[in-house]
Amino acid sequence: MRRKVFWLLPALTICALFAWPARAQEQGATAKPDSPEVLAHIAKAKKIAGTFWATEEHFLCEDPRSTTAADPGPARLFDNLYAIPGPYSVGNGVVYVIRTSAGIMLIDSGHRRDAEPVVVTGLKILGLDPADIKVIVVAHGHEDHYGGSAYLQEHYSARVVLSAADWDFMSNPPAPAAGGNAAQPVPLPKRDMVAVEGQPITLGDEKVTPVFIPGHTPGSLGLIFPVKDGGKTHMVGIVGGGFIAQGPASQVQQFIDSLEHFEQWTKKMKVDVELQNHPVMDRFGERLAVVRVRKPGEPNPFIVGQGNYTKFVEVMTECARATLARRKE
Repeated sequence: MRRKVFWLLPALTICALFAWPARAQEQGATAKPDSPEVLAHIAKAKKIAGTFWATEEHFLCEDPRSTTAADPGPARLFDNLYAIPGPYSVGNGVVYVIRTSAGIMLIDSGHRRDAEPVVVTGLKILGLDPADIKVIVVAHGHEDHYGGSAYLQEHYSARVVLSAADWDFMSNPPAPAAGGNAAQPVPLPKRDMVAVEGQPITLGDEKVTPVFIPGHTPGSLGLIFPVKDGGKTHMVGIVGGGFIAQGPASQVQQFIDSLEHFEQWTKKMKVDVELQNHPVMDRFGERLAVVRVRKPGEPNPFIVGQGNYTKFVEVMTECARATLARRKE
């Protein structure tokens, strides 16, 4: 039986990283000044960000082209969590690897083209066996997140988890933008496990809690899960459904509502570790360099504290409100 395939959108429209806010699209042309409403949202975002999240605020509210590449090499972040950054300077997609008592759980699978040379090779570099991959949690249904899952499902019998809405979205994607060129088809994973909000996805002694955050795609997920650092438990939060508000005003408002919903979950579950599957605005590369040479007992730079994690989400939300205000101009 032949697999379904999904004709990719042009590379510059795959993820929110490339869906710049209206203000950024005008860079290089004559951009009209922001309205007082937009400036008020930016000022509020700056106040929330302070110096800790200043890079995030500048990227999301003002200039999303100010991204820098992360170190492409795989690394261990926590006792039971590893990162395999993608090899491309644009996008900086990261596959996260959770080591459990019953095998490996992946957060995303990267592009199809990277399944073997990046993900499988990265696992081996980390001293992990790709044959131990049991579950792949896909944060949302764009190819740079699910692309490698069909390969890993076929070669290692991994089970794949998405929200019901994004299983449907992958099978029936929107048409390419006018003038866009179709890319080569990529196999879809066989429809498998369905994520349910608040119902942990469990493998062995580890679990990931999905939170529905539609906006970037109809079934985007925020993900919350525990990690160990020197034997002490911390909670990771990942906004897995993009980070730049895009689309018409109704879609931007849905994105804002989702961020507010996710923030409540992160407070309830006491999230104190900030990670992103596209970490282009949170100094991921700098923190990765620190964790590589960290000595026992030294602070882990990915542990930001509960208060700072809340501010991270609030900056993203306030910048999305600035985008919505720009839609009114």
